[in-house]
Amino acid sequence: MPATIIDGKAIAETIRGELKTEIESVGSAPLPPCLAVIIVGERKDSQTYVNLKHKAAVEVGIKSIKVELPDTVSQEDLEARISELNENPEIHGFILQLPLPKHIDEARALEKVSPMKDVDGLHATNVGFLHCRGKEP
Repeated sequence: MPATIIDGKAIAETIRGELKTEIESVGSAPLPPCLAVIIVGERKDSQTYVNLKHKAAVEVGIKSIKVELPDTVSQEDLEARISELNENPEIHGFILQLPLPKHIDEARALEKVSPMKDVDGLHATNVGFLHCRGKEP
């Protein structure tokens, strides 16, 4: 069977257009969709990735919030910020941008993210559901 060449950029543009239409159809919902990202430190690659996510979210009509923390943030302060996002009803989901600085226990931080708001699906519960395929959280 011959290989099929796909145009990833065109496919992504189509998907973004469909998302924008769907989000616009919600109209003035009491809580418009909102994505947050926690980024620790100033790694250029992470900053670039987060900026692209922000741009894509805004492009389709999703409110985007960036929580920037210094690379010296303590485990406790990071977890406090994660808890704030978990408890904020205006935030529908968020990303804890990896990698984290070496002094932060990454696994412990990821476990603090609510499985219901875990956009990347890295919480152990979500990884388990992915493994089970088709099961709902």
